[in-house]
Formats: sequence, structure tokens, C-alpha cells
Amino acid sequence: MTDKHSAGGDIEAWCTKCKLALGHTIIAMVGNSPKRVKCNTCDGEHNYRAGRTEKKVRAASEKAPTRKLKSQEKNYNDYLSRLAGADMTNARKYSIKSDFKKDEVIDHPQFGIGIVVAVIQLNKIDVLFRDSHRLMVQNRE
Repeated sequence: MTDKHSAGGDIEAWCTKCKLALGHTIIAMVGNSPKRVKCNTCDGEHNYRAGRTEKKVRAASEKAPTRKLKSQEKNYNDYLSRLAGADMTNARKYSIKSDFKKDEVIDHPQFGIGIVVAVIQLNKIDVLFRDSHRLMVQNRE
């Protein structure tokens, strides 16, 4: 059994403004299918979308963590594992005039405690801080 729809008739549809499956009035049809509808609750006009179930709505909103979030979590875990055996009391204050070595713990005034992951050039080091890797300057006079 198929439902007969026509312009001016009522239909349940997903309201893009209310974010709910609500009663709508059909504004335009393409063949036997509703194309454009108007929400009876908020008066918003939009293309017809079949009513969604709450399960589908919840699943769409509970997305997996973003790539950036996973990357931050990986950086933080790496940071904790590298600092696990380090002596925090010997952390040197960061200065662009200083010379740092790989695996040395530094104390930066803005970024906090970090560990030198690599010496890139004589004047550049890669430092892992709590939130991310940062390219830092060293040996500058």
C-alpha cells in the first residue's frame, strides 16, 4: 500500500531547524514524491527528508574522536612516557642562548616542562611539551 501525497498535504519529515521529526506541510512535489516542505512548528522551509528515528540521530551525534584529538592524546601519552624516568628537579630554564641536548628536560616560561626529542640543527631543537611538539631556537647570541 503506497501513500498518496500532494502539495498542501501533511507529512512527517525531519526538520533541519528543530532537529526533530515533526509534522510538515508539502510545498512542492516531484512526481509522486515530496520535494519541499514547511515545518508546522517553526515555519522553516527546506527540502523533504524522511523522518529520522532517535537512534539514528544519537548515532550521528556520537561520532568517533577526531584525528586531531587522537593526535593530541598520542602526544600526551608520549610526553608522559618520556618524562617517566626524567629528573624534573634538574629541568633547565629555556633560553634561546642556551645549548640543549637530546632527552634533556627544559622548563619553558610559556609552555611548561618539555623534553628535547631531537637536535635538528645547531640552532634548532624539537621539544615535546604536554600539548604538542614545538620547534625551538637555541644557541642564539
